[in-house]
Amino acid sequence: MYLIFYFFIIGKLIRSPKKTKNEKAIYLSIYLSILILGLMGLSSCQIKEDIPPQDEQFLTESDMKGMTKLGKQLENPYSVENMRKAYTSIKSSISTGRIASEEIEIKTTHLYLKFKPQNEEELSILKRDSTLILFEYPMDHVIIESGEFYHDPTVPIDKPTYQYTAVKVEKDLPTGVDYEVLAELFIPDEKKDGDDPNGRIASDEFIDLLVDEALKITGNLDQTSATNGKIQARDWRPAGRIRVWDDQVRNYVPVVDVEVRAKRWFTVHKGTTNSQGVYSCDGTFNRQADYSIQWEKYHFSVRTGTFGQAENSESNITGNWNRNYGANGSSVVNNTQQYYALIFQAARDYYYGGRFGLSSPPRNGTLHPQVKIAADITERQNDKPSHAAMYARTGGIFPSIYVRTWGRISPRVYAVTVHELAHAAHWDMDRSAFRDLVASMFILEDDSRNAVIESWASGVEWQFAQERYKNLFGISNFTYKGNYQHLFISPYNLDANHLIYTSIVVDMIDNCNQRIDNCNLLGTNTRFKSPQDRVNGYTILEIERGLKGSRTWNEWRNNMIDLHTNNSEVFVYELFSNWY
Repeated sequence: MYLIFYFFIIGKLIRSPKKTKNEKAIYLSIYLSILILGLMGLSSCQIKEDIPPQDEQFLTESDMKGMTKLGKQLENPYSVENMRKAYTSIKSSISTGRIASEEIEIKTTHLYLKFKPQNEEELSILKRDSTLILFEYPMDHVIIESGEFYHDPTVPIDKPTYQYTAVKVEKDLPTGVDYEVLAELFIPDEKKDGDDPNGRIASDEFIDLLVDEALKITGNLDQTSATNGKIQARDWRPAGRIRVWDDQVRNYVPVVDVEVRAKRWFTVHKGTTNSQGVYSCDGTFNRQADYSIQWEKYHFSVRTGTFGQAENSESNITGNWNRNYGANGSSVVNNTQQYYALIFQAARDYYYGGRFGLSSPPRNGTLHPQVKIAADITERQNDKPSHAAMYARTGGIFPSIYVRTWGRISPRVYAVTVHELAHAAHWDMDRSAFRDLVASMFILEDDSRNAVIESWASGVEWQFAQERYKNLFGISNFTYKGNYQHLFISPYNLDANHLIYTSIVVDMIDNCNQRIDNCNLLGTNTRFKSPQDRVNGYTILEIERGLKGSRTWNEWRNNMIDLHTNNSEVFVYELFSNWY
């Protein structure tokens, strides 16, 4: 609080016309130093029913729970050396027939790489290349137990973990990130959509024999090999459907736009779910594969807590991989993958959906790290609130958004994620005004400044929830949080937070006056007074345009009147005056 006060006052001094250039330079230097420190202490949000934000404890014992457990490193059947051994073995054992006449050159076709990003910017460099399919664990190790994340124990938690991939030998690699070539590979059985079937180096029969022999001599031949007679699963395509239980819909609903990966050794095929949650990968296998989902897209990542990339995986599958996250019939979110899926969907809809034309939350890019969203569960919550802390994005490795709605209903998990992203978008859209609002909120203890921040995010939260449940899922009588129409104005409010989480955004959009109409779901109460709301017809995008540049409650009000033409704008002053 004191740091904010200091850089706020010094900022005023810098702008004073009475100061000389040297004096302004001195003040500017002090200002910047204090600003850097001050930003580390700011926090921008608490949800209505929780206590104010607290400093985050970045690593707890529970953070390590659920990590994938790796076993031994397997001998690599696809190394050039082992493939040459397998080729020699086949040629020496088959002397006649078509197979014996086939000749191929065993040479490096792919490289198995271990990238070593030192910070989020370097990790972002890797992820900008959409052709790189990165794994956070080695691709040639036994997975003893599939977990929800993996972080190499030798890598400090404030750094990205190693990233593993296999690429064609001719691929240009991203510059600026250190890497190690773990093995030179010969992969003859990779089948990607779009590949020329006539461009195969040998017949499918010969390739199957070669791969089986390489698996045999490295001790990796199992019941799924193509030629051993136990399972003949030729050219099967990884596919399936991904859904999540929603207690409001009372059914499993699609998880949209999530990438599913299918991996066998160093070959990876991927597909993305459509509006029905259905996906089909871009290649085929003829042996078992491992499926996985990482709950992220380029601009955001869902974390298992403080630092682990949330994921779901299953090994040794032949055929479709269908996932239904959450228990059928449950009334609250109490399954971790269900939790991750709902948070992912909210973030995906905000970043990649239509979002009503609203400004995007901060995007990934050069010197702008991916937004991390911590999905805290029961033992990690410690009665702290969900909140957005964009100052924590400086280094990028730790979350800047914390969602703590474990054990709540599905619409609440979805909508609170949107609420926190709305803060991030507000900050990114208008950082100067946002910081002034926060500074005034702390220094002047001015609830009206806080009401600008929180009422806006609450309105966006409501808009997204209504769109998802009423419009997308067709629940005609759905109202998120009663459309905020049950609030009372000062001095009649029962909960002081109602002065901060106001219904102002909904009131500017809807055509219901809760003072006299039946939209107040609590009914008429003569002791208390609801807001007088004779405003209607604004869009959420118009309200955001009015928000931009607003450093006070009244500036927001004035912008709504000045920037737009609306038949009810004569009542905007009255509406805002209900609260402050």
